[in-house]
Amino acid sequence: MKRLVTFVVATFMLAAVVHVASVWAYPRIIMSVVMKKIGGNNPANAFTHMPLPTDKARGVVRPSPDLAYSVCIVDLTKGPVHIRVPLTAPYTSVALYTTATDNYFVRNDRDTGGKDLDLIVLAPGASKPADAPAGAEIVEAPTAKSLVLVRRVAESAAAYATIDHIRTKSICAPFQG
Repeated sequence: MKRLVTFVVATFMLAAVVHVASVWAYPRIIMSVVMKKIGGNNPANAFTHMPLPTDKARGVVRPSPDLAYSVCIVDLTKGPVHIRVPLTAPYTSVALYTTATDNYFVRNDRDTGGKDLDLIVLAPGASKPADAPAGAEIVEAPTAKSLVLVRRVAESAAAYATIDHIRTKSICAPFQG
């Protein structure tokens, strides 16, 4: 009987350890794969502007065919990163995600009062640069790497052409104060 109790307790302890390890590791593995797939061979701290999705596109999970996506893999290991996103009608949203898939920042054109989104993203525990632009919003990232996802509604091919031109003016680059 003592062997059975020991076996059951050991099994439950092992199951608990495996469960906790899985819950912690799974989101990080997913985001690592997503960052490699989306970022590809593109350098960190630079936007990649994707074409409008088709029924075959899967760079973003379940992409919407009327959204123009832009992504930037943010690497804060060498200092703050400046993100500037010009807004486009009828809708623009910007979201930042940690390496564990947690969304830690989101804004859309309705939140900015019509102004372009201007961010300085800091590494965990970093202090605000003294020479940060006056209108820039300071965001402290919880991880040293992040993913920026910009979504813009493109209601037609003509609208997409305009959006595509405007979004090339987006900035995701090391902050040069």
